[in-house]
Amino acid sequence: MRKYRLTPSDAIIALTCKHYSINAILTFDEDFKRIPWLKVIP
Repeated sequence: MRKYRLTPSDAIIALTCKHYSINAILTFDEDFKRIPWLKVIP
């Protein structure tokens, strides 16, 4: 949360993606663009 300045719910989503080796996410939430290993598809 602190490193990428995420809300708790966004941090859980990002951690779940990392755990399951998901490298892309479909969202309009701009906060996920701060995570270098997660590609955001609008």
